[in-house]
Amino acid sequence: MKRKQVQAEILLLLAALFWGLAFVPQKVAMEHIEPLAFNAWRFFLGGLLLIPIVSWLSRRAPDLSHEMQPGEEGGHRVAHSWRACLPGGAILGFWLFLGAALQQASLLYTTAGRAGFITGFYLLLVPVIGLSLGHKTNRWTWAGIGLALLGLYWLADFSEESQLVGDLMVFASAFVFAVQVLSADYLVRRYDALRLACVQFLVCGLLSAVASLIVEQPSLQSALDAAWPIAYMMIFSTAIAFTFQLLAQRHAAPSHATVIMSLESVFALLAGWLLLHEVLSGRELLGCGLMLAGMLVSHYGNHTGTHH
Repeated sequence: MKRKQVQAEILLLLAALFWGLAFVPQKVAMEHIEPLAFNAWRFFLGGLLLIPIVSWLSRRAPDLSHEMQPGEEGGHRVAHSWRACLPGGAILGFWLFLGAALQQASLLYTTAGRAGFITGFYLLLVPVIGLSLGHKTNRWTWAGIGLALLGLYWLADFSEESQLVGDLMVFASAFVFAVQVLSADYLVRRYDALRLACVQFLVCGLLSAVASLIVEQPSLQSALDAAWPIAYMMIFSTAIAFTFQLLAQRHAAPSHATVIMSLESVFALLAGWLLLHEVLSGRELLGCGLMLAGMLVSHYGNHTGTHH
């Protein structure tokens, strides 16, 4: 079991790395293509790429989705057919579309590193929104949120108006991602997680395409100019990282999993610094440090305190 746990945590670490690095191609793509058009390509193609992965994993590990149900309250039967997964996948696809649109557009105004860090805030918003659904939380969560908000204040640059707009858009996207995570948590107890994910990406891609046709001037040339960022997002950020996360959830210790996932923010910051030469001031680094500390405190408490 120990070996399986280590393997699972390595898969999670790779997923966090791929997602953290993704902020670089997301930022680079904005020089060539508009935000919604970029999301349309990356999610729709990523969803198509997941279809053969889903069928392969379903044959190789038919119990995969069932093993992932956290406690299956009320003895829910998990629906495995594509048709059964369509409505839930469409709901998740809508939230993903909204969150990804806000996040992607924010990169026109703010840096990849900052966007990566503020996006990580969704890990803290999940328990807060969960309160309204009757989920319990404890003082560790509130301490973590306090630290992270202080970090967000230090990170925000009120003199740079356009950057502040970008930061606020990322924060709004983190809120939407938290709603999406809670929706997914409910749905994966009832429906096959892999098929839900696949439907979610395809729906998100289609909604992004429709929105792009309405408010942008998408062209095939812009997509070709942004070919490598689209390819990275479709292969590594969507198909591979998401599959790694699903496979890892079976065996990773929950407390370790959340800490590993919060490293996505750190990877985003390092990638922005190394690859895009983004430099953060001492004040911004302090803000990032406080936000990371807040995430870790909150989740440490949730897994040692009175966890629901």
